[in-house]
Amino acid sequence: MRASFYEGAGRFRIGAAEVPKAGHDEALLRVRRVGICGTDLHIFQGHLDHRVPRGGVIGHETLAEIAEAPAASGFRAGERVVVEPLRVCGACRACRTGAAYLCYRLKVLGVDEPGGMQEFWTVATDRLLSVPATLSDDEAAMIEPLAVAAHDVRRAQVSAGDAVVVIGGGPIGALIAMVARQRGARVIVSELNPFRVEMLAKLGIDVVGPGRDLAAFVEEWTGGDGADVVFEVTGNAAAVRAMTGLVRVQGTISMVAIHAEPIPVDLYRFFARELTLHGSRLYARQDWEEALRLAATGAVTLAPLVSRRLPLESLQQGMEEALRGGPVMKVLIDLAP
Repeated sequence: MRASFYEGAGRFRIGAAEVPKAGHDEALLRVRRVGICGTDLHIFQGHLDHRVPRGGVIGHETLAEIAEAPAASGFRAGERVVVEPLRVCGACRACRTGAAYLCYRLKVLGVDEPGGMQEFWTVATDRLLSVPATLSDDEAAMIEPLAVAAHDVRRAQVSAGDAVVVIGGGPIGALIAMVARQRGARVIVSELNPFRVEMLAKLGIDVVGPGRDLAAFVEEWTGGDGADVVFEVTGNAAAVRAMTGLVRVQGTISMVAIHAEPIPVDLYRFFARELTLHGSRLYARQDWEEALRLAATGAVTLAPLVSRRLPLESLQQGMEEALRGGPVMKVLIDLAP
């Protein structure tokens, strides 16, 4: 079978590998689609070399079909599934208190352990979820980032009528906006990329684009109160400097982006307005179930977010395109026969 191997910053190699053998509690998957996300771009730039081994197989946003599965698992050959790409210990404090996705010994498939950028992959059956027939392969490949967004919105306790600002209109930012809007919130997204500004507008999302003062817009939009919730989804230092000036008294800032370096934060604003800042990482099983429901019912629109579909041999090209940040939203790697 074909697989893509990480060879260090900026380099992937396509090569041959043996088809893996499934263990007694595992399914053998035939991979169909794998999304490229922000974490993958950090891997591509060498930022996660302390976690991703040389020769590792990345890819954690995966749609596959069952090739083989234990009879007792309830899955059947040909059934489409998405992969919740986490391996947890089940015994640490996080696992015991209902936050297994923050396991102290967490391993993420496609980062710490082999992922989906290969034609066949073995995964524990308790990490698989069936895909509704109403979803296309491209839409189903977006369920993992939609689960991230569902988790972010749930953790921030977004409610009907809230004023929500999303800084960053990439795939996760767009999905957060749609999930928050589905909850009845008023939402605006701050985005500089003209391609993404146009796409967000087509999705009916209000955008504060380049050349507009975000703080002044939020001041007017909220009648001087400030936003109830601000999501930081860019990983950019300028967004961190701006976010504290956008939130109302006792409002919430949700840190969704990965920041590779420490960044100064206006702590006086946190003190003066009694703000809450929290991190939001990964997802619980209920977030996956919510993502599947939102997608299957059409409450969230996924297909327009897919702007490229490339073969496995073009993974490096896809990484470079996504990293340049031009006319691209979500890039999918297509491994379907």
